[in-house]
Amino acid sequence: MTDSATSNDALTDEPLLRLTGVSKVFGTVAAVKNVNLDVRPGEHRALIGPNGAGKSTLFKLVTGQLPPTDGSIVFGGDDVSGWPAFRRARVGMAMTFQHSNLFDDLTVRENVTLAVQRQRGRAGRVLTPLRREREVHERVAVLLEESKLSVHADRPAGALAHGQRRRVEIALAYATEPRLLLLDEPAAGMSPGEIEDFLDLLLSRPNLTFVMIEHNIDLVMRIASSISVLDAGEIIAEGPPASIVASEAVQVAYLGSAGKGTAQ
Repeated sequence: MTDSATSNDALTDEPLLRLTGVSKVFGTVAAVKNVNLDVRPGEHRALIGPNGAGKSTLFKLVTGQLPPTDGSIVFGGDDVSGWPAFRRARVGMAMTFQHSNLFDDLTVRENVTLAVQRQRGRAGRVLTPLRREREVHERVAVLLEESKLSVHADRPAGALAHGQRRRVEIALAYATEPRLLLLDEPAAGMSPGEIEDFLDLLLSRPNLTFVMIEHNIDLVMRIASSISVLDAGEIIAEGPPASIVASEAVQVAYLGSAGKGTAQ
């Protein structure tokens, strides 16, 4: 195993992320049950399901915030099942959270700068060569421009509107040069205009692989190349958007008569 990310993900048909028999039990409650999931390079996967289906728990298992009770998680060919979250981040796994996770007292530029420095292994270093500092500033400028945040660069993050904060979070994730981006309800609380800005930013990197938990089905249908449906901790359907919409099992789960989930 190695902590160095490879650059040839798009050249192989092998899954970038593979979950095999993944389960998580809390006491007597099985929040996630025997989940098998393959996410291939460049795929835009949506994870949907009724409230309490276990979606957020599954994300925490993938990112290393929780250890699985059973099963294996393979990322980029490495079994990362026992790896802590920071080690998974080092090899290209990034996540945005349902609730903003920014330094509100720092400016947008400072938030992004910290992310770039961390990605380059220079967080907390005071004395660094001028050339390297210039490279950091140039990288920050590119990320701010890409995220349409240049005009807000010197504003405190705490003063931003909700949609703007979401764009900062994506910029922080992009600073790590992720191979896989996991997004937990990224459009929650956004206005229609903010959602359009968010989509433009997310799709500005068409080769980026991402998995997204999202309750906005219209958004899912627009952005996802494939959908997995979770109910009561189990995947009950999987496939392209059109087949998922037509699935009777999915319709029943969302209507609630089959929604048995108790753990989010």
